[in-house]
This record gives sequence, structure tokens and C-alpha cells, in this order.
Amino acid sequence: MSEASVLTLESDCTIRTVRSLQGALAAALAGATRLTLDCAAVKRADITFVQIVLAADKAAQRQATEIALANVPPAVSGAFQRAAIALPGQALR
Repeated sequence: MSEASVLTLESDCTIRTVRSLQGALAAALAGATRLTLDCAAVKRADITFVQIVLAADKAAQRQATEIALANVPPAVSGAFQRAAIALPGQALR
């Protein structure tokens, strides 16, 4: 396994970008011991984004890798809140 890595997300994390996001997450997870998703640029996020992050988090757990979200803007936290799901690594408030 390699070391920790950071994946900087694009501004649009919606159903329109799901294929590229899914591919980027899979590539970033390959061999990582820890993956940080830098969400600073995200302006739009929907339930598809939440589902992709949760699927990546489960895949990461299977390979003993951690996923963390950093620089979480309102678009991301709002998408998780609307889905009534806690951000990976955090308790639902």
C-alpha cells in the first residue's frame, strides 16, 4: 500500500458527473492507506454524490483504508443532511 492521498473534487458532484467521480475515487483508493476528499470546490452535490461516497467508504473499509472529507462546504453537508446520513467518520447531528 502507498501512503495517504488527496482527491480534489470538482465543483459539480451530481448525477451528471457520477461516472468520472466514480472512476476518480476508485483510482484514488487503489493502494492508498488513507484517502482525503477535498470538497472545497464543490458547489453542487446531490444524493448520487452521497451514494458514491458511501460506496467508496465501504470499499475502503474492506481494504483497511480510511476515507475522510475535508473542507466540507454547505453543498456537501446539505446533501448528506437531506439524505439523513452522517458524513463518513462523523456522527449524524
